[in-house]
Amino acid sequence: MIALAGLARQLWLMVLLLALAGMADLVSAVLRQSMLLVHAPDEMRGRLQGVNLVVVAGGPRLGDLRAGAMAGAGGAGLAWIAGGLGAVVLTALLALTFPALWRYRPGTVGEPRPSGKRDGG
Repeated sequence: MIALAGLARQLWLMVLLLALAGMADLVSAVLRQSMLLVHAPDEMRGRLQGVNLVVVAGGPRLGDLRAGAMAGAGGAGLAWIAGGLGAVVLTALLALTFPALWRYRPGTVGEPRPSGKRDGG
C-alpha cells in the first residue's frame, strides 16, 4: 500500500491507500502482541515486552531517517516506493528465514502455555 501510495497522483487515492496501510499495521500489531502474550513464558514476558517497545518506538524513527535520506537524494515518490517495496522484500526474507512465522496458527483458548500454565487459571 505504501509503494502504491508513492505512485498515486490523486490525493483521495493516496489517502485511501494510506488508510489501508494503517489498518494492516494495526492488525499486525494486534497479532504480534497476541503471540507475545500467549506464547512467551511468564518469566520472559517483561523482557520481551521491553524488546517489543524498543522495536516499536525505534523502528519508525530509523524508517524516517531512511525515507528522509532517500527523499533528499531522489525525491519523495522514490522514497515511498522504495520503502514499500523494501518492506515487502524484508517480509518475504523473514518468512523464508523463519518458516515457523509463516506456519503460525493461533491456538484455542485453554491450551497449555509453554510454561505449563493454562489460560484463565
